[in-house]
Amino acid sequence: MFLIKTKSKNKFGSYKYLMFCFALFSIWYAFIDFITQPAMHSYKNSYIVLCATTYCTSYGLTLVLLAIHFVYRYFAIKSFKIVKHFQFPYLLIWPSIFLIIAVIWWLDVYFFLSSNVLIDEYMRKTIKLHYEDDIEKLSYIGPLYFTYDTNGKKLIQWKSCLGMLCVAIISIVTLTIIIVLGTVIRNTKKNLNNSTASLKVRKQLDKALRLQTIVPICFMYSPTTILFIAPIFGVELGSMANITSICLALYPVIDPLVVMFIIQDYREYIINKLQSKRNSPIICTGINAFPI
Repeated sequence: MFLIKTKSKNKFGSYKYLMFCFALFSIWYAFIDFITQPAMHSYKNSYIVLCATTYCTSYGLTLVLLAIHFVYRYFAIKSFKIVKHFQFPYLLIWPSIFLIIAVIWWLDVYFFLSSNVLIDEYMRKTIKLHYEDDIEKLSYIGPLYFTYDTNGKKLIQWKSCLGMLCVAIISIVTLTIIIVLGTVIRNTKKNLNNSTASLKVRKQLDKALRLQTIVPICFMYSPTTILFIAPIFGVELGSMANITSICLALYPVIDPLVVMFIIQDYREYIINKLQSKRNSPIICTGINAFPI
């Protein structure tokens, strides 16, 4: 956030404010992850996330904010006139969308994917086996896609399925925006005039954006997709589902490192700071040494 505020060139335009918001939200996401310390467990046709609803909502909003990044870059590369939609008063549209999806995601998790007696009974033995705890004492969310009656007939649990459908729609829409607009941005960039003053900055932002696509796909979309789909086919991940939790925890750490490495002003500032600290003169007094 310090680098965005002090080392971002004017050519970044309104995008630096979007970067600042994303950095701020990443700190919030990391804080929620640290506080809740979510654990995940998959068993047959169900999985649960031992955490608060706020954690799951924060995950969904991270995807939305990432998609908004690509919308801005698309507007910026197509026409600077369109970028006015990221300036006041049009700027208020995007937080409104963000808040609406936040409410939808929270309501979905709370009403359709929250703990219930059926999932308690279904997951009781495996939770006791792996975590040595009673599931009734735990706060969790998660779906149970279907069960079987005494005759072996499959019983679809529509409440959970509808809840996961909402999660899937938001995830697919954001991923589609990222892939489609990312492709358009890349193809459009090839036709830009290389003499434009902002081309160097654009290239840096495009590189950062491409890597910011790969990172969430690897650390957010892919592991959660496996977690979501595996129970549908009865694939039991067990406590290995916690790999998803680890990947989600790593994302807010890796993503800013990508930006700091790609954006030249940020990278040079960090390198200069490290070099100046390394080359600072030392005053020796007896057995103690102090850098000036």
